[in-house]
Amino acid sequence: MWRRAVRFLGQFECAGYSIEAAPDREGNQRSAIVFELVPSSADEPVHDEEHLVDEVELDVDLAGLRARALEAAQATPQVVGTAARRSLYRRSAAVRRYVLARAGGICESCNGPAPFITVQGEPYLEPHHTRHLSDGGPDDPRFVGAVCPSCHREIHQGLHGQARNKAFIEMIRRKEAASGV
Repeated sequence: MWRRAVRFLGQFECAGYSIEAAPDREGNQRSAIVFELVPSSADEPVHDEEHLVDEVELDVDLAGLRARALEAAQATPQVVGTAARRSLYRRSAAVRRYVLARAGGICESCNGPAPFITVQGEPYLEPHHTRHLSDGGPDDPRFVGAVCPSCHREIHQGLHGQARNKAFIEMIRRKEAASGV
């Protein structure tokens, strides 16, 4: 029996697949299914070389975080497979960090304090994309804000969610305009 060592890297989801020519165990060419896998936590911060450096430098000021978030927004691709049943999106850790720091523990929608402190000692707020990534919305700090879980659910499922999101978009625009861009 043919065996190779494997290493568990965590859970992954299939973003799509393609059919390619590849050799089998005996070296004969045949059609092979090549799966395009992305981490199941594609909506969580991505931990690659660039982001590991970003995570270590915790004493960066808000302007530095914003610069990194804008840079990361340019480099955050959508992950789409050839025959995907759904698309998965990679969200930038730099954008998330900046947006949460910009909020300073205050919901950017209702202006209330974060509902609790996390085990890491941070105020708990959720990043909200004003346009769904699936609708072409950018993972860019000019279109992402930090909201409490209640506001987040209301924006997505509430009767007045669209109006609340419009007001939220305007608030982010004002905050970002004040940042100098």
